[in-house]
Amino acid sequence: MKKAIPMFLAIFFFLGVFSNDAIALSPDKKCKGIVFEDLNHNLKKDPQEKGIKGVLVSNGKEVVQTDDKGRYSLPAYDEMIVFITKPGGYSIPQNQLQVPQFHYIHQPKGSPEAIKEFDGIKPTGDLPDAVDFALFKTKDSDIFEMIVFGDTQVTDHIEIGYLRDSIISKAIGTKAVFGISMGDNVNDVLSLYDRYLSVMGEIGIPIYYVPGNHDINYDSPGDKYQFETYKRVLGPAYYSFEYGRVHFVVLDSVYYEGSRKYRGKIGTKQLGWLKNDLAFVPQDKLIVLNMHIPLVSWIEKEESSQMVEDRNELYRLLKGRKVLALAGHTHTLERFLPGEEYEEWNGETPIPQIIVGAACGSWWKGAKDERGIPVSYQRDGAPNGYMLFKFKGNQFSEQYISVGREVENQMNISFLSRRRWLSVEGILTDLPEGIITAPELSSTYVVANIFSGSKDSLVQCKVDDRPLVKMQKNNHIADPYANRLLGPIDDRLKPTSSTHIWIAPLPKDLEPGIHRLVVRTSDVYGQTSESIKLFEVWSSGN
Repeated sequence: MKKAIPMFLAIFFFLGVFSNDAIALSPDKKCKGIVFEDLNHNLKKDPQEKGIKGVLVSNGKEVVQTDDKGRYSLPAYDEMIVFITKPGGYSIPQNQLQVPQFHYIHQPKGSPEAIKEFDGIKPTGDLPDAVDFALFKTKDSDIFEMIVFGDTQVTDHIEIGYLRDSIISKAIGTKAVFGISMGDNVNDVLSLYDRYLSVMGEIGIPIYYVPGNHDINYDSPGDKYQFETYKRVLGPAYYSFEYGRVHFVVLDSVYYEGSRKYRGKIGTKQLGWLKNDLAFVPQDKLIVLNMHIPLVSWIEKEESSQMVEDRNELYRLLKGRKVLALAGHTHTLERFLPGEEYEEWNGETPIPQIIVGAACGSWWKGAKDERGIPVSYQRDGAPNGYMLFKFKGNQFSEQYISVGREVENQMNISFLSRRRWLSVEGILTDLPEGIITAPELSSTYVVANIFSGSKDSLVQCKVDDRPLVKMQKNNHIADPYANRLLGPIDDRLKPTSSTHIWIAPLPKDLEPGIHRLVVRTSDVYGQTSESIKLFEVWSSGN
């Protein structure tokens, strides 16, 4: 008789994925086990420890709930990953790198021989008689915070140092109860995972991970085995967990075609699993989707391969639900509210969607600051950073936290001469920034890049003691502040148009001298902020 293998032992060595074309072992072959409350935290079920009722368990296809004694039974497949959905009121084991451990891999032959460049999954052997999962009793609050990192995307050990000394150092001490990393965790060099995860773990909270296109094993011939290294160190490519009144879902939105080509796609397998998963989720809970390639994008709207092609199937599945979709990939901050539409989307979005920006900015490139870390602005002119989400019941609010700035200072303010708008990309090259000649006032605009802005944000400005003026949203301007700061750089790194820039004309009758510009913003959550910029008016350019 085979012995039951405790979940925590198996996962340290055998992590993998449920196959796209998995085959049932036999009609009566089952994967069975118990989800139990681990009172002494020894990660094995002792006689006095009881099973937990109502926990969701999945084989990557079917989803079941545990019975009154914490027992479950699922069809067994030739290759599968068995995982639980962490319920509210419980925490799950973590390894020494703060990676949640909630899964067991059954992949008898391990990774295919083609997976050679980076280590994949070792053969797991036969399915054990029981696969048990430990949980620890905690007390969730309906009010909590999480932090979200987009595209940490480290290429080498130097860039891991950049990540450590900027993003991670700023996040240490957070009130967030967990974090999510939204894919492109590393940048093709999968051997960096051990050190990368040790640095991420210094935040001191559980970090859940999403797979991205730069986490792929490129020697895989296609989608089926694209994340063998990722799964070995981190776990399943899609799963769910709960905290408070929120059901979090991680999806794999990267479909690998081989030869380093990919496109955005969820696929029928995941959609089927998600349908089964949501069947157990009450209608009043907030569903938060987390994926790498976004459902829709402004910056990539001309490239259909950079958005999820089967998003309409996902929308139909989520109809009537309260949903928020998060993504990375584009190295921009983008917020879309229900009803927004661009022609290239072929339909409006029915749910709010946020592209969370990139922790690496523009791939850790750019001039270095006094710490030796690149000043790496993103493609929308926002500096690198991460997002902070606050939940209260099934409601949420969010804020972007940029590195090297106070929380209250999350905007760029600059000036743009309309006469030179196209010729110099908004940079006033003949005079220092903040100096405007009197003849130029009639053609100069205030430009505010509000990092947390969306179409429903109210952005206003005023000069000196004059009345507030409502600024107008403009999606076609590259942030002059970021362009001026970055100077001559590779075109790939230069800021382009943005979804969160507002403009307003300067008063034409300002007297020569120093003036005070105030920009105020209020977002859809009622959060307000204000920033002040001094500028000078000269009677002429001499």
